[in-house]
Amino acid sequence: MKIAFVGAGAAGRALARLWLRAGHEIGAVCTRAHSAESVAAIGAGVADGALDDADIVVFATPDDALEQVGRSHTLRGDQVALHLSGAHPSTLLASTGARTAGLHPLCAFASLDVDMTGKWCFVEGDAIDVAESLARDLGARVGRINTESKALYHASAAIASNYLVTLFDWSSRLMGEAGVAGEEGHAALLALMDGALQNVRRHGLPMALTGPVARGDVDVVRAHLAALPEAQKPLYKALLRATIPIAEAKGTLSEAAAREMRDLAV
Repeated sequence: MKIAFVGAGAAGRALARLWLRAGHEIGAVCTRAHSAESVAAIGAGVADGALDDADIVVFATPDDALEQVGRSHTLRGDQVALHLSGAHPSTLLASTGARTAGLHPLCAFASLDVDMTGKWCFVEGDAIDVAESLARDLGARVGRINTESKALYHASAAIASNYLVTLFDWSSRLMGEAGVAGEEGHAALLALMDGALQNVRRHGLPMALTGPVARGDVDVVRAHLAALPEAQKPLYKALLRATIPIAEAKGTLSEAAAREMRDLAV
């Protein structure tokens, strides 16, 4: 198939290179600036060419520009307008007049040389068959999501990825305040986090949960709260509230300990 691009950020360029290697033809590459640079990075395409000869038009713009950019392009009904956003539904491109689809690669694009083998792409839209085919051509594993649930899907991904970094930053700062040097503290916490993820892989939920909440150590949780700065207590309490049901499901948290911890989490 012939694939054109409107916008060509890091993800768009990286995916274009992979689709080119998979045997697709790259057509027009249209950006507000640097179209020729994008073509050079991809290794194919026509800078600011026409979109009407493409089978698929990939809108690889920033999320907040998608709807406006989509409204500025009119496509044929037999074309597919596809975007790469994880947060927005494919229907955002309905104004183009084409069939629509969303394809979101669940990975970070730190460079153009991305290997999608074994990674996940999630797809939705009325042209979901085309999106699935393109995802498989990347070498990715493919999952379907509900168009109307796109924001929840993206929140899930942000919690698992972005906020994991936030938690690492928080725990690293606490480790430093406890007297453990930066690199040493980072290494220790990364090993701990790796172990927690391995437990999830090996044992699943809720059995992967360890620590004071899982054990019902109310006094330890109370000590944590006493030691934390006031400004950090609300986040700790929010995480505590979210963890108590997991510990209850594991069967290691008594009713009495759960009540005490819920009181502490208020």
